[in-house]
Amino acid sequence: MPPDQLLSAVARLVLPASCAGCGRWETTLCEDCAALLTGPLERVEHVRAVEDLEVAAPARYSGPVRPIVLGWKNGAREDLDAVVAEAGRRAGAAWAQDRLLAPDGGARPASGDRPAGTAVGSPGGPLLVVPAPSGVGRRLRGRLVVARLADDVARGVAEALRGSAAGRATGPGDSAATGAGPEGQRPRATLPTAVLSADVLRRDRRRASTHQAGLSARGRRSNRAREPRVLADVAGARVLLVDDVVTTGATLGACARALRAVGAEVLGALVLAAAPPPTTAHPRVPGGGVRRPAPGAEGAPAGAPGTDEHR
Repeated sequence: MPPDQLLSAVARLVLPASCAGCGRWETTLCEDCAALLTGPLERVEHVRAVEDLEVAAPARYSGPVRPIVLGWKNGAREDLDAVVAEAGRRAGAAWAQDRLLAPDGGARPASGDRPAGTAVGSPGGPLLVVPAPSGVGRRLRGRLVVARLADDVARGVAEALRGSAAGRATGPGDSAATGAGPEGQRPRATLPTAVLSADVLRRDRRRASTHQAGLSARGRRSNRAREPRVLADVAGARVLLVDDVVTTGATLGACARALRAVGAEVLGALVLAAAPPPTTAHPRVPGGGVRRPAPGAEGAPAGAPGTDEHR
């Protein structure tokens, strides 16, 4: 066990548990913080690097969610594994209800080329839940957190499909001859025949990327824009991509391009949390600094400093 994880384990034995989100004592995760991970899925609109890939997330990567995800991801809070697993399962089930089982397939076409009411993906066949690739260092440490998250998402998708199948078996209007289900449900022929978690992407070692921490948005996009290698024959398969956090979308966009290049159909991506849209706290104007009038001068607000401020 790495020294940092060993220290964390010893600390948990000596000190009372504290909420990973807000620090409240005597609990791994308080109800308020846990609820932040299980909100309704929202489409992430501001990540341009994903191109036409539809990305959904149940949480925003800010406030208490940020230390929760970081603690779980880096191994400092292994006691969060069960909490995140449940969040992944719920998100997978919600995605399946929205994108596979809804009458219109949850149709919100990103590129405008899929009319509402059309089936999502090709009829039949398995659905592959594919995690974004982890780096070599993380693999050597055994911290394949995104792969484990993909396992939980796959369980959620499978549970939703099983529940739908049970409803079709007992519901009115089911037709064994045509495969058509009750009103408001998809025909069986359009649903996946199986849901498989498949860790088939690897970063290209010949073009190894640096760590994302500390990079600008442009640097992050460039750093993760390299397409990973696809290790298995996934031609014709439908794919749901999974990652822990989406910031610029460069990683998911590169994964989608790599999978589509070998013939897979990428239906979308699901992440645990999405970074909020970038904001400019201090907007700049052409020409640089703006000189405010000195206090007491005509048009100067009360208490305004008489110095140059670059915004």
